[in-house]
Amino acid sequence: MEKILVAYSGGLDTSCMLRWLAEKYNAEVYGYCADVAGLVPSAKREIVRRGLAAGAKKVIIEDLRGEFLKDFVFPALEADAVYEGGYFLATALARPLIAKHLVEMAKKLKIKTVAHGCTGKGNDQVRFETSIYALSSNIKVLAPLRFWEFQTREDEVAYARAKKIPIETRSKKYSIDENVWGVAIECGSLEDPSVAPPADAWQMTASRPLGKERKIRISFRRGIPVSLNGKMVGSVELVSKLNRIAASYRIGRSDMVESRVVGIKSREIYEAPAAAILHAAHFDLERLILDKETLHYKEKVAKDYAWLVYSGRWFSPLREALDGFVSRSQEKITGEVSLLLKPNGFEIVGRTSPHSVYRRELATYSEGDEFNRNHAEGFIKLFSLDIAKKR
Repeated sequence: MEKILVAYSGGLDTSCMLRWLAEKYNAEVYGYCADVAGLVPSAKREIVRRGLAAGAKKVIIEDLRGEFLKDFVFPALEADAVYEGGYFLATALARPLIAKHLVEMAKKLKIKTVAHGCTGKGNDQVRFETSIYALSSNIKVLAPLRFWEFQTREDEVAYARAKKIPIETRSKKYSIDENVWGVAIECGSLEDPSVAPPADAWQMTASRPLGKERKIRISFRRGIPVSLNGKMVGSVELVSKLNRIAASYRIGRSDMVESRVVGIKSREIYEAPAAAILHAAHFDLERLILDKETLHYKEKVAKDYAWLVYSGRWFSPLREALDGFVSRSQEKITGEVSLLLKPNGFEIVGRTSPHSVYRRELATYSEGDEFNRNHAEGFIKLFSLDIAKKR
């Protein structure tokens, strides 16, 4: 009997998939659920119960939030990687992590076939499969949603009822993917890019933001956020707490038409309160510390890094090489950034670092100015030699 390991979420698609794969391939199926959102115990129990009822021999759930932030999110943060100016890559960063653990679990259970529940037109199918192929040459990948007989959600619901699979049958307005770094929402009325997102589409951020302003401080050590308001906290606690605080001000919303890997345009909305603040604070600290050439070159790297993550090329030689440059650039990115949160946004109001290259005695126009203005004329003439018109 063949064994198949399924990337299992507990939703309709993957619950039907467990039974469908077991029957079609006469297979022993296993469900693997990567917890990157922070599932409560009752939710974990329900995922296990549903998976076993759907036909899984075993359902494994692993809390990967710490690894997710440390090994995937924070390297992207250090790189200032944001896709097309508005997507902080929450879902895209989670897929190579899940693929890594699918491969490891498949090896542990001596399974040579893994399956996922991605559609044939989305980005995630690319991210999962390229990551799996990069990590193992011995694993076969199945994507049932690309070839099984179900054409609609109603078809799947009917199948689940016929097979007595306990699933949520209430029709969903949107497709939602959530983890500790952000939420991605699509489908339904959002498919019309001319229409504003309905209020019920937003999952994390407040419908009515707090009116009272609040000042917060974030400290970084070598490019990594390590404390909030002077208190050292672990990565999961820091990001989770910052999400709650910033979401209450309706910070971190993004509504964009983006360029998918498969070549189509897609309207997506995102919520990433902590990511929005941490990216802004991190880059602000870099502007204080990095020399001009490194800072400007790093902005180019950020765009390439974001594309590699978005398109599922996390385990590529180029991403690993870029990490070398990024890591070197972060050696002195240590300091504190102060931000003022307000309804629907925030301002950076201060920054300090022991490695700052800002010198007040050169920048000031007041007493204590040490800048030699006599050097300016010669500098400008040399700087414009290549474009100056000949007399």
